[in-house]
Amino acid sequence: MLALLLAAPLLPACGGSSASGWPKGNVVLHDENNYTSQTKLTLPKIPTASGVDLKVCWDGLMKDLLCHNIAAPATGIDNVSFLKIANLSQDQVATKLAIGALDENLVTKYREKNVDSAATTKCANISEFKLGTDGLTPATDYVEPAAGKTITYMVLFETGTTPGVGSRAMAFLEPSAASTEMTVNAPDACSNNVLDFHATLGTPMAIPATDNTKWHVDWSQIATDSFGTEISFTKLDNVLLGYYQGKTAADLMTSFKDIDMIATTLWEMPVPRGARDVDLAKATIKGGTDTFPGFTQTDGVYAMAVTCSKCQVPAPPVLIIFAPQP
Repeated sequence: MLALLLAAPLLPACGGSSASGWPKGNVVLHDENNYTSQTKLTLPKIPTASGVDLKVCWDGLMKDLLCHNIAAPATGIDNVSFLKIANLSQDQVATKLAIGALDENLVTKYREKNVDSAATTKCANISEFKLGTDGLTPATDYVEPAAGKTITYMVLFETGTTPGVGSRAMAFLEPSAASTEMTVNAPDACSNNVLDFHATLGTPMAIPATDNTKWHVDWSQIATDSFGTEISFTKLDNVLLGYYQGKTAADLMTSFKDIDMIATTLWEMPVPRGARDVDLAKATIKGGTDTFPGFTQTDGVYAMAVTCSKCQVPAPPVLIIFAPQP
């Protein structure tokens, strides 16, 4: 549910879309049912020499932004990206990234290095970073900004090879004529509360506990995600339904960054492009074929997330709590 993602290609923002024919379900969700959240990214800053062919290394990277383990020694990193963003300060970039608002048009230079995650070497020079056949020229593409100019440089460490998707760690780079440092070591993505995320769950939604003819859930009336940003329905592509034995809604808020990991059982189903509803009776247990048996457990809580695998934000656009009814 909460894998940290940056959209592709590059970093496009998620926009809204309109459609007629909804609502279709018998369980119709509204904005008050959806959760809200506050998030802040405080990224490390790495001073380096200006205009040089930096060596970027990730062999010491063991934890991601959610404080989840990365396979050691950093074998979960498949791609490293370099971003140059003009006319935005580091604080402005971090704020936009935190809420999924860093539009691709704001990125003036994007280059990447696809790496073999099983290779012994966990370093690459930025001159090896490319987009197609177009490479990076450190002497001109990575230099200290002139007086009065604002340029932000970033490096991202990602799982997967789709450009900009699956970021596990990130940092700002600061070229300076006063520095002689030519090596960038990926910083601990878990330390110093790099990602500060707090969720507040919405009003639980009533649903029949056992009548599987009435589990048609519809989110077409939810206008915005947890940050108040307009939802792009065409980008929502999966539903996860979790049962959390012995947990309360308050427990889920406390452990929100681990919400998929702490579930007792997870069921899932794909969302056809543009759809705004699913029949939970057709959901299957994650990794298997058994269908969802019903909201029959009473010593825990049920939560449903509608996720977007190509959006920038680290959290699902929709997450609600069910209140099963006899």
